[in-house]
Amino acid sequence: MKKNEEYDIEIVDNGVNFEGIAKKEGIIIFVDEAIIGEECKIQILKVNSSHAYGKIKQILADSNYRQEPVCEVFKRCGGCSCQHINYNFILNLKTKIVENSLRKQGVVYDKLSSCIGMGLPYYYRNKVQYPVRMDSNNNTKLGFYAKRSHEVIENVCCYIQDRIIDMVAKDIFSRIIALGFNGYDEISFSGDIRHIMIRRGYHTSEIMVVLVVNNKSLLNDNRFISLTNDLVKKNEKVKSVVLNLNENNTNEILGEKQKIIYGENYITDYIGDYKYYISSKSFFQVNTSQAEVLYNVLKEGLELNKKEILFDLYSGVGSIGIFLSDSVKEVYGIEIEEEAVKMANMNIKLNNVENAEYITGSVEDRLEEFKNRKIKPDVIVVDPPRKGLDDKSIEYIIEFKPRKIGYVSCNPATLARDLKSLSKMYDIKEIIPVDMFPQTSHCEVVCILELKEKLKNEFV
Repeated sequence: MKKNEEYDIEIVDNGVNFEGIAKKEGIIIFVDEAIIGEECKIQILKVNSSHAYGKIKQILADSNYRQEPVCEVFKRCGGCSCQHINYNFILNLKTKIVENSLRKQGVVYDKLSSCIGMGLPYYYRNKVQYPVRMDSNNNTKLGFYAKRSHEVIENVCCYIQDRIIDMVAKDIFSRIIALGFNGYDEISFSGDIRHIMIRRGYHTSEIMVVLVVNNKSLLNDNRFISLTNDLVKKNEKVKSVVLNLNENNTNEILGEKQKIIYGENYITDYIGDYKYYISSKSFFQVNTSQAEVLYNVLKEGLELNKKEILFDLYSGVGSIGIFLSDSVKEVYGIEIEEEAVKMANMNIKLNNVENAEYITGSVEDRLEEFKNRKIKPDVIVVDPPRKGLDDKSIEYIIEFKPRKIGYVSCNPATLARDLKSLSKMYDIKEIIPVDMFPQTSHCEVVCILELKEKLKNEFV
């Protein structure tokens, strides 16, 4: 098998990124945008010793699950990956990805539910981070990166963003161009504006605008005052405008230094009955309506009671712990980001929650502190980053021996790895995938673990 050769192949499966999988001459071939069951003529793009990559030249027999993407730049833009697949089948694929991850680790569980989807799987993201870049013709462009590239693809309408956010972002873009600002050049590290970031409250409609600039002198540029005044006059829901300075040659979007041009460095929104402050740097679920589904699934699965102490680990702005606070005696949250902990403690006061405490630090260090304070959890909830739990955190969780664990994961592979470790002491009762990111291959998973029956008598 060589590069540029063409083959007729059958797609026998879909991978973790929804790429089609075929086999030819003992080699696995990954084919973007192909769907299981299809017959395709493909061209080989790259060959390794055990696998190859190909692209579709012609679909000879298409899948019943194939549909026409709603977005005109879907094939070029990297913002989403599966608009060409029927949504119900996408949910099946996501359930299968979780199932396969568990099987690879040999995880034994009682029940795996089907992935819970959205009624309308579009226009859901409450946060956008648009790169603003110079192209090869020295024009400033706004859009999303092309697949496996930093070429910016412009679009008329982004179908996974909150529609108001998308329109506000493009309005701001036209204004910064009119004011003489240009985009960032990733080769020379020059230019004015690197990103336009916007957050919008799903329930409150409050809007935060963050303009990421490339030079500290821009923090005092009066043109931003003019832009802000126009924005606020046009849309009364704009509650915060912030300049963020990022002069580093990095893929990180936000820098450390910020200047508030208008309002405060936060907006508010609700999950269920609870209201939350959300800052420019805070982690907050990007799909609010599905976050409510996820949190309720977690709450029901844990079967909490008012005598219990709950640890909320990797707690962000405290959204999970506060959501569960009315069902337990006490909540203790740990989060490494200082700004998020500040927001969490503001959120406690905002909701008159008197039984919660949030502290800054790494989970492994702070768990040692709780151990020394003789504070023992009955229930632990974890919502770690994609890399999952580290060995030390798992060691401490097992040492605390809570009655139940609620694991919220954004990565089925690391979830399965961690469940394998935790299953030495815990039965895995229920696994519930929730589609937090429609039109992409990502999904969130709620897992309920219960202390093994033979260990419950030792539990104090």
